[in-house]
Amino acid sequence: MLEGRVALITGAARGIGRAIAMEAAAEGADVLVTDRDAAGVNATAADIAALGRKSRAVVGSLAAADFPAVLAAAAQETFGRLDTLVNNAGIAYRGSVAEHERAAWDKVMLINLTAPFLLVQATLPLLEASGRGSIVNISSTAVTGFAGQVAYDSSKGGLLSMTRSMAVDLGSKKIRANAVCPGFIATDMVAADPDFVKLGERVARGLPVSRMGKPEDVAAAVVWLASDKASYVTGQGMFIDGGWIRA
Repeated sequence: MLEGRVALITGAARGIGRAIAMEAAAEGADVLVTDRDAAGVNATAADIAALGRKSRAVVGSLAAADFPAVLAAAAQETFGRLDTLVNNAGIAYRGSVAEHERAAWDKVMLINLTAPFLLVQATLPLLEASGRGSIVNISSTAVTGFAGQVAYDSSKGGLLSMTRSMAVDLGSKKIRANAVCPGFIATDMVAADPDFVKLGERVARGLPVSRMGKPEDVAAAVVWLASDKASYVTGQGMFIDGGWIRA
């Protein structure tokens, strides 16, 4: 589905980001991957190369003001183009409205909302030059609002709204923008929070598909959205949640 294209995926060292990178490569894309975890992201790049695709890993933090420009330059230098941007990197923080620390709020917003916006800005010339540019932002079912994670929920809701605005704003440049909203996916980030694990298991028992999701479930949707098979799809938030959010 992505033959002859170049994709940039953030947060690609593990979990959903790695699964997206591997699925994109399996579908014919060359892939630029980035993460703070040098060992993890380099391993992802090596595995992509093993599939016969060109890949490059860039280690760094999206909290750095100049990093979006670094990534855009890497795409141009290594591949000479960019067709798909996947804003996957994100962080979580648990805290109620009354107890939430300002510094934590700012950090969550920086990584989950501001950084994706700045990366779109930095890569916009390349995406426009593609003639079939696609942006896929990884939001969350948390847009519906969960207790004890007001910053995360707000950042993911903002990312979904930003996606819709980008779809309208960038359509004339032949760039589509969509979001994927995963439900409970079995990732390292979820496994690190015992409360999330318990909630995920409880929710899974009541789902129409009766299981938690896998990173590959999300990756398949992202690659489809990035492909020409979704050429008439833009401004959408696709819930990959096993039927949890049905309204």
